[in-house]
Amino acid sequence: MSKVTLLFIVLLVFPVQAKEQPSKTQLSSILKEAEDYLSVKPSKTLTLLATDINLAPLSEAEFFRWHITLIRASISLNRLSVMEHSIKKLIAHKSTTEFDRRLVSILSSIGIWLRKSGYLEQAKITFYCALVHNKIDKLRIKLLVSIAIVFRHLDQTDSAIKIYNMAKNIVQDKKLTTSLGTIENNLGVLALESNDVVKAEHHFRAALAIYQSNSNRSGNVVSGINLLQAFLIQNQQINYQRLHPSIARLTKAFPNKSRQSTLFWLNTVYQLRQGVKVSNEVKLQLIEKFALISDRKLQFSLKKHFSDELNIDVNLVSKTSQRNLPPLWLNEITQCDWDKLATFKIENLK
Repeated sequence: MSKVTLLFIVLLVFPVQAKEQPSKTQLSSILKEAEDYLSVKPSKTLTLLATDINLAPLSEAEFFRWHITLIRASISLNRLSVMEHSIKKLIAHKSTTEFDRRLVSILSSIGIWLRKSGYLEQAKITFYCALVHNKIDKLRIKLLVSIAIVFRHLDQTDSAIKIYNMAKNIVQDKKLTTSLGTIENNLGVLALESNDVVKAEHHFRAALAIYQSNSNRSGNVVSGINLLQAFLIQNQQINYQRLHPSIARLTKAFPNKSRQSTLFWLNTVYQLRQGVKVSNEVKLQLIEKFALISDRKLQFSLKKHFSDELNIDVNLVSKTSQRNLPPLWLNEITQCDWDKLATFKIENLK
């Protein structure tokens, strides 16, 4: 009997089972679990949701929750391709009631994707559109923070600071403290880039204290790494030594290559100052990890403060061209008057 015939008989007796499609109840349970993990372990959220599963059994509201949760996890882990995939899925449902109800969150996600992909002007007007449609103070703060980040990348520091202060006033007036840590951290980044390291340290300390009080692990990582950099720039070795273990432990738990690479750079500088020689192998690792740091301005800061000390030469990531942007993101969203938003002024927003 030939092998082919034998295989045919085996398949008849033991047919290959098709992968079972989860039921609506099972999909809803997966979604709930993914949402629970979002703030503590976004990588788990990504694993649960970033699968090729037919979501047809879900309700319209659950379908949108699925992809918005997936986008939020992708932002934490800098997974732009996953973000893009989910954004396209949501835009494909642009005629639904749920799309209108979730418009601000969707626009915010698109704006973040555009900004992270280097399309700064397009990101700015997308956030403007979200701001115009938004009615919730908590979301307004987040949108103002997103707009300020864009201004930072456009090298318009004064405008960025002005918008952060607008957001800070809303936090104080409405007693909404959840975004205050982000504002303090980002003001610290601007101070650091303006060579005011003492002021930067003050903001980073404030941000870290807020994140710790809220048990915000992602915020702890971001502000903690920034504070470690401020310590090294000021040669505060003891402060660095005290903070590093806890931040390193949290950073390891968040599989964000950009943040892990930044911390590798900082700790190599610290080890060098403790008398540990930087081998050629470590220098190669520094160069490789430098390329994984997603923020060009952070790359510039690390190169400026530490590359000479480490005796290595690194190149900044190239700026993304803003030409040939696919029309998908903007033209298909008819709720926004894109021409009018191009001349929009935040000060005129009521």
